[in-house]
Amino acid sequence: MRRAVFLLLLAPLLPPSVSRAGDGTEAITVRTESFPRPPYSGATYYVYQQGDRTICTKLAVCNKFDQCETSYVPGAFRAPEDTATGIPYDTTPAVTIAASSLAKHVCLTRFGLVAR
Repeated sequence: MRRAVFLLLLAPLLPPSVSRAGDGTEAITVRTESFPRPPYSGATYYVYQQGDRTICTKLAVCNKFDQCETSYVPGAFRAPEDTATGIPYDTTPAVTIAASSLAKHVCLTRFGLVAR
């Protein structure tokens, strides 16, 4: 009993690959990559991964008025104009998505990667 409580308290602090290892599946993480888009707009990729595998990509292209167009692609994706740009100008580290929040991510539910 003490061990279970300890693991529940410690789970959020562990790296993504360790935090859910006990249930037989790897945790799903999300990270971002941002690219400039002329004129005065930008593209942000939300990269969903399970282990070392990209399972879904959300692309949000927003103009200077924060009007955005969003698209979802299964697997890894990068638009040709962003591939030509090269390295993203901003990135965020991968963050584990809590099991209770997985169904809130459209990219995961749209392609049947998690149950609603």
